[in-house]
Amino acid sequence: MKEVLFIAPGNTKSKGGIGLCVNNYSKHIKPFKLIVTHRFNSKVLNSIWFPACVIELILRLLNDSDIKIIHIHGASKGSFYRKYILFSIVHRLFNKKLIYHIHGGGFRDFYLESPVFIQKRIRYVIQSADVVFCLTEKWKHFFSSAFHPKRIVILNNMIIPPAEPNKIVLNGKLQFLFLGLIGDNKGIFDLLKTISKNRTNFEGRLCLKIAGNGEVARLTKYISRWKLENLVQFEGWVDAEKKDQLMRSSHIFILPSYKEGLPLSILEAMSYSLPIISSNAGGIPDLIYKYKNGILVDAGNEEGIKKAILNLLNNHNLIQIYSERSAKGSVDFYPQSVLKTLFSIYHELQSSKGLLIEQN
Repeated sequence: MKEVLFIAPGNTKSKGGIGLCVNNYSKHIKPFKLIVTHRFNSKVLNSIWFPACVIELILRLLNDSDIKIIHIHGASKGSFYRKYILFSIVHRLFNKKLIYHIHGGGFRDFYLESPVFIQKRIRYVIQSADVVFCLTEKWKHFFSSAFHPKRIVILNNMIIPPAEPNKIVLNGKLQFLFLGLIGDNKGIFDLLKTISKNRTNFEGRLCLKIAGNGEVARLTKYISRWKLENLVQFEGWVDAEKKDQLMRSSHIFILPSYKEGLPLSILEAMSYSLPIISSNAGGIPDLIYKYKNGILVDAGNEEGIKKAILNLLNNHNLIQIYSERSAKGSVDFYPQSVLKTLFSIYHELQSSKGLLIEQN
């Protein structure tokens, strides 16, 4: 795909959702042209790195005449500010088609809570892009209502299916899996409080495995303080091989987040046939309502989390039903489905008439 240049966080060994998404693209698009805007864990190093990205973008567009489309992956706050600069350079100085691909669950709040100066720049990006990609029908409605985009298209996040299909085997204690950034936003501490307060209901019946990075010290301190070692195990940040093992050994995936776009972790869990317990944040309800493969709870509602867990602990038949539905629904997020939509839009952007086919 020599006509497309991607702008995104690093795709190799990335720990962020956008990076993982772009990494999945890179496995199926050749050649894969990429400018990495956010490479390090250090804000200082990234601030030093970014000017080099600006220079690289200008040089690439001056020297590579094959590039016709710039596909920018962005989110809120710092991600938006970086992409705004790069977007503006392309829009004002080069005759290229621009795609702005919005990830993350905080964009609505980011826009509404920003000062007028920033809101104006957000509107500029969204309304100047030839195509805006969003993740769900809910986000499409927001962007269509709040802005006047030329075209907005729902593009599913893409996941790579497991090498071998996974089948849940229920034999005794159930293993729950949380996979994500350790912090309040993902609801992990609400989940731990729920388990701690209801340990008599859960002791000997479940084990929660947690994988991720973030507020690790706070997490381990909480587990130790409330003596949850028999119920909760922290696995640290896991690589692809370890993640595969955790998915295959688990029975239920749980993510009670406060803000989300369309979490890759849930989509990956679905591809491993796992039932889902999650919050009604972002695009998650679109998944659960469409595929009927799990239970939704209100973010921060410990009683709701408790009831959802007990519902599945007491109903193994429901687990099997949700498991089958997850496996079936995950196919919509496999490369053959997502790339069909993506390549169609690329083709239409390059056509002489410049018309787009909107595909949901």
